Amino acid sequence: MSQPTASALVLGLGCDRGTAFATLQEAVSQALHQIGAQVGDVVALASIDLKADEPCLHALAQQWGCPVYFYPAAVLAPVPVPNPSATVLRYTGTPSVSEAAALLAAGTAGQPAPIHALLLEKHKWRGADGKNATVSIARLPPSMLPSMPPESHSSMTTPTQETTTAPTTAGKIMLVGIGPGSAAHMTARARQAIIEADTVIGYVTYIKLVADLLDGKEVIRKSMTEELDRAVTALEAARQGKKVALISSGDAGVYGMAGPTYEVLFQAGWTPDDPVQVEIIPGASALNSCAALVGAPLTHDFCAISLSDLLTPWPTIARRLDAVAMADFVVALYNPKSGRRTRQIVEAQRLFLRHRRPDTPVAIVKSAYRRRESIIFTTLDQMAEADIGMLSTVLIGNSNTVVRHGLMVTPRGYANKYDLEQNGETREGEKRGRSLSTGLLGWLETLQAQYAEGTDIETLAQQYRLPADYIRATLLEPISELASTNSAEEEA
Repeated sequence: MSQPTASALVLGLGCDRGTAFATLQEAVSQALHQIGAQVGDVVALASIDLKADEPCLHALAQQWGCPVYFYPAAVLAPVPVPNPSATVLRYTGTPSVSEAAALLAAGTAGQPAPIHALLLEKHKWRGADGKNATVSIARLPPSMLPSMPPESHSSMTTPTQETTTAPTTAGKIMLVGIGPGSAAHMTARARQAIIEADTVIGYVTYIKLVADLLDGKEVIRKSMTEELDRAVTALEAARQGKKVALISSGDAGVYGMAGPTYEVLFQAGWTPDDPVQVEIIPGASALNSCAALVGAPLTHDFCAISLSDLLTPWPTIARRLDAVAMADFVVALYNPKSGRRTRQIVEAQRLFLRHRRPDTPVAIVKSAYRRRESIIFTTLDQMAEADIGMLSTVLIGNSNTVVRHGLMVTPRGYANKYDLEQNGETREGEKRGRSLSTGLLGWLETLQAQYAEGTDIETLAQQYRLPADYIRATLLEPISELASTNSAEEEA
């Protein structure tokens, strides 16, 4: 490596996790060519500490014989740059990596170089490996040119490869589901996780629900729409060796923080072998909590659908609503209504009424197990007129759901097989422990008989509300083969 000259340069680098060395080399070569510079003009490389374990960065530094500096996001974020990115901010905690790192490494007295020191704004290249590398180039000021040792930057950077960027103790992210919000319905592990955490992160309302566990802790409150920011902040704290409790109401994996956190982790290159550990601590979801308050509406098949169109296109939501309404699921509607989203619940009602009776039972539970808990029983045709908000969960029954004595219950189907008035004796034609006479084999026999009598496939499909190609395929399968397979499974 040549001694620094008046054209001494610093490269700010960013790259996808696992970027090939050849991709980074090509990106750097293109960037230097754009400003008419040579490899010998480069005196240092710089990036974010999230990339401190990227082999391609260290390989480039070793090949060129120059140091590479890694800065934490909190140091990079305040640096003024010409091309800040909201996407980069969401995933790394700073709006710029390559430009900010270049300016920091080219700065003096712990301050970044001015923007005009940036000779090349971020140049992006996508390699044959499908990975992206980004390069920005800044010029060192004349005062830093005479044989500046790498240690001159030590006060501005996290430790380099020789001293490692990892803390002595690896951090941990605990994705905590706190259940409906009352202390009595929070699991012992959830409470313990919050107690042992150094940092607790969550939506402001959820933070209030665990206020009694927060003494002496760093508490980071975020707004409703800052899920990715919560995850990025959690990862940064864990990289610093902290135990982080990232809390969700209900269950962290059901419309909670588990999904967005894994998205951020994967984008940052995290794997299960990473020093930062991740633990998901389950909690009772809203559908479980609300169902327990109104009876037993979820005893048979059910599903959950969110009416929030902030991240999901409405046609996708509408298709799901129509499909489950037709299929006779009991349905729990999450995020049914807000101050700005008022029409979604009306559209859901319209779609359900295409397939369900107007008097289908509906229960609306608001703030389950919290101070302002309320429960409303209504019907499908009256549902949209009820008091519904973001803290409500709407439970829509199926064709068999009933409300009796103030309890919403969906029968499992025992009455189809057993005579409940005759001590539970099996009904005529039924066998204990075997499929219903109208189960798969019984239905196939009926289907074959109808087809043999001349009923065409399209008519059968309409009768049973099933796809015609499915009806056709089942008619081609010999019943004897299915029967023998079914018998073998039952005997096993």
